[in-house]
Amino acid sequence: MKRIAFPAGSKLFRWLAIFILLGTTTSILKAAPSTLPVYGGTLRVQIHGRIATIDPRQWPAGSEHTAAVERVAPLVFDRLVRLDDHGAPQPALATSWQYDAQSKRWQFLLRKGVKFSDGAPLTPEAAALALQQLLGNAFDVSATSDSVVIQADHPLPDFPVQLATGRYFIFQTADDGSLTGTGPFHVAEWASGETPAKLILTANESCWAGRPFVDKIELTMGVDAQQQSNAIAFGQSDVVELPASQVRRAAQRGVRTVSSDPVELFALQFDMTRSGVQDVRVRQAISLAIDRSSIADVILQRQGVAARGLLPNWVSGYAHLFPISMDLPRAKELLTATGREVSHPAPLALIYDSGDEEARAVADRVAVNLKEAGIAVQVSAQPAAGKILPADLRLLRRGIAAPDSGMALAEVLNSFGEGPADLGTLEQIYAAERVPIDLFRIVPLVHVTESYGLSPQVRDWMAPRWGGWRLEDVWLGPAQATAGATQ
Repeated sequence: MKRIAFPAGSKLFRWLAIFILLGTTTSILKAAPSTLPVYGGTLRVQIHGRIATIDPRQWPAGSEHTAAVERVAPLVFDRLVRLDDHGAPQPALATSWQYDAQSKRWQFLLRKGVKFSDGAPLTPEAAALALQQLLGNAFDVSATSDSVVIQADHPLPDFPVQLATGRYFIFQTADDGSLTGTGPFHVAEWASGETPAKLILTANESCWAGRPFVDKIELTMGVDAQQQSNAIAFGQSDVVELPASQVRRAAQRGVRTVSSDPVELFALQFDMTRSGVQDVRVRQAISLAIDRSSIADVILQRQGVAARGLLPNWVSGYAHLFPISMDLPRAKELLTATGREVSHPAPLALIYDSGDEEARAVADRVAVNLKEAGIAVQVSAQPAAGKILPADLRLLRRGIAAPDSGMALAEVLNSFGEGPADLGTLEQIYAAERVPIDLFRIVPLVHVTESYGLSPQVRDWMAPRWGGWRLEDVWLGPAQATAGATQ
């Protein structure tokens, strides 16, 4: 591990400035050997998702791959705006913004002196060109001498929050078609065709926000949960994803674990064209027959909570208003009223993602619950590639995209194929969320945390409460015994 001098704009300089404000010079000198961040080293990361590109123009549709891209892309690209730990928009590549009375015209003042990782300056023209490609023809994006102007034909009251999430990165296309960004790292090598696939990121020495602490990130993709668990336990990786069902076990093995707030939703979605689930009483009976608390506490080892709504309560603030209870007698009454006991229908087809072991466990538990209510279910896995299997109900896993309730709900509804809704006020957001739930088109089951295992060398892991990571702030120190410490 090497130590290097740092300029006044570096992360270490700012870290020391904060340290001085909080303590004395003597305290710094005494603490320096063990607590001062150092530059250097390679951070080894493993994930299950396998991505072929981080090009914002080719944002993947699959939820697992989308989640992987959302973690990796911010290491290379920046947005105009970022979200703080409370979900409020803060300056990033834009230092300030203003808008007209109708919230249709927004002007973002660009930060001066920013360069892409190849040394080219960030200009308003480059930023406008990138955003025009991502926002599409419904927006008119132009450049002034120091700003980017975005005009829409409809109000955009929370536009900075929108630009702070999703694919709205600023990038520049090189002559060879590759993309460069202004983020803390740049792509040095991408062996996407190998098994497992590897992505090598190296530090952007001239990053406007300060050079990241580690020299390199070695990201291995397509690694299953058991391999990741073994890798972190035996010191072969520094950061791994931990399925909810393995977090407690990893801690018992001495692995340091960290978890977000509940940020992923498991839910059942019905195919309303299938005769077996067209009767709303059947769908309601299915909802009443499921023991969500058992799924959260047993299947997911208390790394999840029973879901009342599509959004967790910490995001919406109103999820407690949705009823949630297991009522097997009532479920049986509804089924009797439909005449299913007389007709003896074929088993319902329940499909889950073949690449998600937790989804398989949840689907199996749902099938057990429904059998107790008198509903036969055939559980099958949907292959990652190939023809979409027909299903009466699907178990889907969806991430919560942002801590903003309106934006998060819009993303979730869109991912389920639900039509657009007016989400301007909290009352409208609540009403829009009620529609698919009250009609039992979607049955929320559990909200799950996002968890990671960290090696003893990893320092300053300070991820947002809604998941993801900030690897640009991580540094590597001497190994320390953690005894399975959990953050």
